[in-house]
Amino acid sequence: MSAVHDAIGAALLFDGPGTGLRLVEQRRPDPAPGEIVVEVEAATLCASDLHTLHGRRSTVTPTVLGHETVGRIVAWGPGPAPRDVAGHTLAAGDRITWAVVAACGVCPRCRAGLPQKCPAGIKYGHEPFRDRRAWTGGLATWVLLDPRTALVRLPEHLPASLAAPASCATATVINAWEFLGRAAGRRVMITGGGLLGLTAAALARSRHAADVVVVDPVAERRELAMTLGATAAVPPDGLPVLAGEPALAGEPALAGEPALAGEPALAGEPALAGEIDLWLEASGQPGVWALVAPRLAIGARVALVGAVFPAAPVPFDMEQAVRRCLAIGGIHNYAPAHLAAAVSWLAGLPADHGLARLVGPWFTLADHAAAVAAAGRPGAVRVGFRPA
Repeated sequence: MSAVHDAIGAALLFDGPGTGLRLVEQRRPDPAPGEIVVEVEAATLCASDLHTLHGRRSTVTPTVLGHETVGRIVAWGPGPAPRDVAGHTLAAGDRITWAVVAACGVCPRCRAGLPQKCPAGIKYGHEPFRDRRAWTGGLATWVLLDPRTALVRLPEHLPASLAAPASCATATVINAWEFLGRAAGRRVMITGGGLLGLTAAALARSRHAADVVVVDPVAERRELAMTLGATAAVPPDGLPVLAGEPALAGEPALAGEPALAGEPALAGEPALAGEIDLWLEASGQPGVWALVAPRLAIGARVALVGAVFPAAPVPFDMEQAVRRCLAIGGIHNYAPAHLAAAVSWLAGLPADHGLARLVGPWFTLADHAAAVAAAGRPGAVRVGFRPA
C-alpha cells in the first residue's frame, strides 16, 4: 500500500535550549518499502522532553520531540502489510503505539536483550530533522516509522491518556519491575512522584505489595500517589527513623539516620515501618541515595530509573552493598516485550482509573507555549498534544 500525498500538516521544531518550540509546515511523507505513515492521535510531553527543552539534557537539533505517541496507520510502503509484536497483520486505520527505539535486532546489544541501546537504532523524538528522519517525533501531524519498529496494536477502548505514556513511562516501569521481581507481600519505596513513580505505585499495589511508600516534595503528587494505592506518601524530610535489622554476626550495624523535622505523612496513613525490600528510584535526584540506602533490607533490590540527565555524583558504600547482598540495576527504556506487557496491563484497567487522570490538560500544536508552561507547574504530571 503506497501513495504520494501532497497533504500539509505541522510539526513542532526544537532548535536548542532557550529557543522554545516553533510550528513548521510538514508535508505528509511518502513511505519507502517497509516504512509506515502514522497519523498522530495524541502525544504526551515526557519529563525528559522538558529536560531537553531547558538544556538539562542534550540532543541533536533541530529535532521534533515526542516519543509517547498514539496514532493510526495511514499507509505503508511497497511490500507486505506490517505486523505487530504479536505477529498479527495490521491494516490501515489500526490504532497503534510503537517502541521508542527501532533496533536492528542482530547486533550484540540487541541479542543481549538491550535493543533500546542498539548502536544502529533510530530513537523516536530524538532524531535530527532531515531526510527520512524528519518525521520521527510525535509532536507533529504524522510520524514515519522505520521498518524495524516494534508495533503494538491498541484496543479502541483504551483512552489516549493511558495509551500515549505506554511507550515510555509505563513500559519502562514494567521493565524495572521485571528486574525488581516479586512484589506480593513486600515493602516498596518509590522516590519521585512523576508519571514513572505514580505508575510504579499503581503497578506495585496491583501486584499486592504489602506497603508502597512514595517520596516526593510536592504535596499534589503525594495526594495523587495515595489515590493510586500508595500506603503512605511523604516529603523527603518526612521519612521516619527505621529500627533496622540487628547486625549480622561479626558485622557493625548500619547506622540509621537521625530524625528529620518535616511534614508528616498524609493524615491517617502510617509511614512505612521496617526496612525496604524493593526500591524504585524515579526522581533522578542524587540526594535520595543517602536518604534511602540505609533503609534497605538485606537482599533488597534497587531499580534506578529517573537519572536521565547529568547530576552530582553519589557517594556509594560498596562494602554495605556487598554485606547487605543488594542487587542494583540501571533501567533505561525497555524492550518490545515490555511495551506489549504495558499495553496489556493498561487495557485491563477501568477507563476512569486514576492513571488516566494524570494526563492533561490537552493542547493543539499551535498552543505549544501554553503547553510547555503548564508542564512546568508544580504538581503537573503530563500535558498532552492533539495535532488538530
